[in-house]
Amino acid sequence: MPSIALASVTKSSHGRDWTLYVIYPVVALFVLIFTAYPMLDLLTRAFIVDGRSSLATIGAVVFDPFNRTIFWNTLFLGATVAVLGTILATLYAYAIARVAIPGKSIWHFFALLPTISPPILMALGLILLYGRRGLITHELFGLQSTGLYGFKGLVIAQLISYFPFAYLLMLNLFRGLDASLEEAAATMGANGWRVLGTVSLPLLVPGLAGSALLMFSYSFADLGNPLLLGGDFPVLSSQIYQSIIGMYDIPHGAALAVLLLIPAVLMFFAHKMLTARMSFASVGAKGSSRHREVRHRGVQAAALLLVSSITFIICLQYGTIIAGATTQLFGIDYSFTSKHFVAALTKSGGTLLDTLTLGVIASFISVVLGLLIAWIVARSKATGRSVLDFIANLPLAIPGTVIGLAFGLAFNGPPLMLTGTATIIIAAFAVRSLPYGIRSGVAALNQVNRTLDEASTTMGATSGQTLWRVLLPLVRPALLAGMVFSFTRSVTTLSAVIFVVSPHWSLVTPTILSQMDRGDVGEAAALSVIVVLMVLLIIHGVPRLLGRDWREAH
Repeated sequence: MPSIALASVTKSSHGRDWTLYVIYPVVALFVLIFTAYPMLDLLTRAFIVDGRSSLATIGAVVFDPFNRTIFWNTLFLGATVAVLGTILATLYAYAIARVAIPGKSIWHFFALLPTISPPILMALGLILLYGRRGLITHELFGLQSTGLYGFKGLVIAQLISYFPFAYLLMLNLFRGLDASLEEAAATMGANGWRVLGTVSLPLLVPGLAGSALLMFSYSFADLGNPLLLGGDFPVLSSQIYQSIIGMYDIPHGAALAVLLLIPAVLMFFAHKMLTARMSFASVGAKGSSRHREVRHRGVQAAALLLVSSITFIICLQYGTIIAGATTQLFGIDYSFTSKHFVAALTKSGGTLLDTLTLGVIASFISVVLGLLIAWIVARSKATGRSVLDFIANLPLAIPGTVIGLAFGLAFNGPPLMLTGTATIIIAAFAVRSLPYGIRSGVAALNQVNRTLDEASTTMGATSGQTLWRVLLPLVRPALLAGMVFSFTRSVTTLSAVIFVVSPHWSLVTPTILSQMDRGDVGEAAALSVIVVLMVLLIIHGVPRLLGRDWREAH
């Protein structure tokens, strides 16, 4: 364990603390090899032709009318999902945070359920419900419609998949507003609607914009839903996949990846600037810590209708997937069977074990590296720490499809041949989750008073011993929470690993996609159910194993 090694680092005979000189090169080397190098290699393949710099490949992609259509399709889809998702998330968050409705914990739980599922599950559920042999379209209305495939199906799938992330953001913002401002407006005679329109919403404007950018980014980077539901509405992520896997046109795929990367990076920096402005201060005392709940019967009825409708849609998705996993042949023979679960556990048992093992290893690595980088950023004055922080956080801006492609190309030959190994998958998982480990680590360390570091140093401890014996025990709950999040993100991702899986190391989400392509809907549904149950077991089982302090916020 890296941190144990750090604890053994002592001062030299001249009293010099070598801890930073050991940690810095290790984490910097990892970031350079697994973040900077793959992206530079991808850009090189897009801009260098026959050993010389050239814009020919990029130019051919940009000026191709079909590619321009794909680009505008991607932007239009992202904008639509961003607007609709932000509206839904804001209304849902308002209902949970401000309206007196029963069962809030239940509505909250089901709203977050898609966050622990592979996004491809939404496409699977929609196909079972509204596909050519769908339960509603065919069985209920006798239709064999293809209307699900295309723009409308993608919007619905992505809204269900990514709305919870925007909802969480808006919920925290509603709860974080100073209640005294709303109380003051109400005291001056403003009714509930006027308080909402003149006080609450203006303060939430940066959050609304941030929510829209977040939804846009998720939609922009999605791969699973476009592959299954895209139909005659191609987008950049699915086109990159087709170029590399279908046609093996690497220069064209790399150029499309750059085309996808540019607006994604711009959205990231726009979101970062807005996030910096989302922290606002109120003049005067904090006031009441509790907001008054709206008890108007009409508002309560509308809020309850909204949350119950969205919850019903989400539950219908998962219920249909469970039905697909427990029926002989969904759409034709609805008799009960357990054969799909048996097949999933026998045929895909190795896949589940590989996913679990690699996910655990990667989450541990990302949390350890995240803490070390956070320590360098928040607790040291090392030269270049801001550059290290910037590069390590770049995966937040890079779509998973681009990261997966960059890994698949960069490590498919000298100087570092990793194709077909577990290392490339672990590295892809860890790089995707590393920014979250860094951010949680920095946040946790900033909450620990620096006087503890100074006291430890005064008593003769090295900075490594201070990190291991003083800081680590204090930030342990945040790190364990980050590890669970990293594991969940790793086992449910598709885009970041679709180009690096191999027969030696297979993963659940690519396997589900492959089963859907073959028409093994029952087995795909059973494997999906197993994944969701596995993640739920980890999320709710780990806190009970580790004790109450795991859940305590610092």
